[in-house]
Amino acid sequence: MSKVGSFAAFVLLAAAAPAAAQMPSWSPEQTAVWNVVSQSWVDEVAKNGRWPSAYFHDRGVTWDSSYPFPRTKGSLERWVKFDQAQRQMLQYEIAPVAITVAGNTAVVHYTGVTVSQRAQDKPERERFGVSETLVRDGGEWKFLSSTGFEIGK
Repeated sequence: MSKVGSFAAFVLLAAAAPAAAQMPSWSPEQTAVWNVVSQSWVDEVAKNGRWPSAYFHDRGVTWDSSYPFPRTKGSLERWVKFDQAQRQMLQYEIAPVAITVAGNTAVVHYTGVTVSQRAQDKPERERFGVSETLVRDGGEWKFLSSTGFEIGK
């Protein structure tokens, strides 16, 4: 779901620092997984081409309510590129809800809010929840599956 409605297309403000402050008792593995999730948002906001190509597993799939079917990494890359050309992320914040790690698999649940703007349109605020599965691949955590949902309007 390219980070909720294209996983949004983001610019500025890393939420990693506020989120890290909320997880002082997390294990080093949980913290490492959250750091990957947080950095993926930073890279998407920067529009530097790292999201999703550097983060998403080649066999990964994503699905959210804005698409009628699950999407592969290639589809996700195309839609992120398109959305980033159309939309400017003005602000975002994400916060972890739960992270569990079992061997080479991690499941992350988090919430977030974004404010984005398309061309001269009025800025749009989105509140959402995300559930993602990451796998350790070549020593790095990669997104294998992602889904998200809006939280109220």
